[in-house]
Amino acid sequence: MSFLNGLRGMAGGKPELNKQWKIPETTAEVDELFESGSGLDIIYKHSYSCGTCIFAKTRVETILEELSGKAVFHFVDVHANRPVSNYIAEKSGIRHESPQLIILYNGGVFWHGSHNDVHPEPIKKALVEVSG
Repeated sequence: MSFLNGLRGMAGGKPELNKQWKIPETTAEVDELFESGSGLDIIYKHSYSCGTCIFAKTRVETILEELSGKAVFHFVDVHANRPVSNYIAEKSGIRHESPQLIILYNGGVFWHGSHNDVHPEPIKKALVEVSG
């Protein structure tokens, strides 16, 4: 069903998001993610008009429950909230792409990937590395 929901996103409607996602709405909320001691945060940047994003989002959502309590997942719709998306690029020093996933640990970029790198295995591997 998740794949079909993704196709709905390409057709113009936005599927419901998994309840695990937090949605930063302001640059002040983004600043909090980049503060020292903020813990483990995962930012996923998504475009509902991109087929690659639909597959990437589906893959990421397969590990949301597994990683619940270990990391906080943040979802950014790059079209609906362009200022937040651009601000993340500025704060992280990582050029915007979508799909894009950025792992922050205590306010610093630990790992990032775009397009086909947004896949459960490298994400889980990075989380094992950062968690020790």
